[in-house]
Amino acid sequence: MGSGRFANEHYSMASYIKQPRMRDYSMTYKYTEDLVNASRLQVLYILLLKMLLSNFMITRVKEMVILLALLYIASSSGVVVGKQSNPFPGEELPVEEKLRLLNKPSVKSIQSEDGDIIDCVDLYKQPALDHPLLKNHSIRISPSFDPTNVDSSTTSILNYSLPFSQVWHRSGSCPDGTIPIRRVLKHHLLNASSLERYGRKNTNVITKHDFRMLEHTFAVGIEHYHTAAALITAGYSYIGAKADINVWNPRVEADNEYSTAQIWLRNGPFNNSDTIEFGWIVNPSVYGDRQTRLFIYWTNDSGKSTGCFDLLCPGFVQVNKDILLGGTIYPTSAIHGQQYHISLEVVRDFDQNVWWLISRTDNIMIGYWPCDIFSYLYNIAVIVEWGGDVYSPRMHQEPHTATAMGSSNFASDHWSFACFIHQPRIRDYSMTYKYPYPSFPFTPDVNCYSGENYAEMLFTEPLFYFGGPGRNLYCP
Repeated sequence: MGSGRFANEHYSMASYIKQPRMRDYSMTYKYTEDLVNASRLQVLYILLLKMLLSNFMITRVKEMVILLALLYIASSSGVVVGKQSNPFPGEELPVEEKLRLLNKPSVKSIQSEDGDIIDCVDLYKQPALDHPLLKNHSIRISPSFDPTNVDSSTTSILNYSLPFSQVWHRSGSCPDGTIPIRRVLKHHLLNASSLERYGRKNTNVITKHDFRMLEHTFAVGIEHYHTAAALITAGYSYIGAKADINVWNPRVEADNEYSTAQIWLRNGPFNNSDTIEFGWIVNPSVYGDRQTRLFIYWTNDSGKSTGCFDLLCPGFVQVNKDILLGGTIYPTSAIHGQQYHISLEVVRDFDQNVWWLISRTDNIMIGYWPCDIFSYLYNIAVIVEWGGDVYSPRMHQEPHTATAMGSSNFASDHWSFACFIHQPRIRDYSMTYKYPYPSFPFTPDVNCYSGENYAEMLFTEPLFYFGGPGRNLYCP
């Protein structure tokens, strides 16, 4: 059973259950104290009593001696089964304070069937306005350009791919003048590796990856415990990017790992850059489960001290009441079955000095990043990427992580097997969207995850396929 070891061998030897929780009508998760409130001493007393009542008492002298010895150890140690160990010793109060900082007062709350609690927060009391550079910020409700002006050069070939929905929509909606924010619960913080860095990426050594394009050398910084499979372009001034991103639910092996399919906009030195990221993610350490969720992310220093996912820190200003950042996406695609996608765009609004995030499924303005929170992305991006990213502390080790990217299949499996990017586009000062030329697949760990630009027919636009299983015969 378990690891094959006895329970008293403890951590890294014996199998264990971490943070068992029950949920009642208070709509919060609680430790199951009523089920496990017996101490080791009480358990041993019960066992001893059973033996005293047994017909085999006389023949069980040896077992009695052992039990009495265990009783002595348990009584002297004072250890009690059922008491929750705090992963942040002495920080019970900071956990409660962190929850108060993260969760804004709500006008209405919605219990979603996927387990989330969604708070409808007043538009003018959202987290973004706590940013020191946004104290006097005037919220923009809509962009200065026509959001319905869709790229006329694109003709969709996604006859068998459908746009996404979010699970919480089945349970209710937020009123006008509010935005939906996923409530952070205590167990979300207790599952995190660090209370201070909850909602942020774990930073480590950033590796420089040089590539040549348009007779220039560009550098992308990849954090040591990350790997990507992406279509990459550089060499111009980019003021927008978009694509249709195929939606899957890949395996994430451990709670401290995650997998994404996304779009990146970058500018700045490889180890201190500004980044805007958006797409879908499976991230147990932030969301407490392995569901596929819509996400955004930003930083202005390669994640060392700024930035976060979704609205977990001040920065992104949300204006839409129907899109939940961090909300579960349904359905997801199936192998050799129906395919689903999300259509997302980020575009620079020079009149308002912001980067707008748009859901192109219904031309919904989700919100924006004020340019004031950036240094190098204040005006333009110089590198754009489309593809997948996997984070794991077990990256580049043996055994390699089995956390998958995309659909878990390699890019060479193509349609309905591999995850894909449809119609990647960049926008430059011509104010029109174009296919990213020149561009090429950037896949540093080809034995674990791959990327391929592939067209079914000659002279047709390719789909960028990407993904992989992680650990396999060639990626030990």
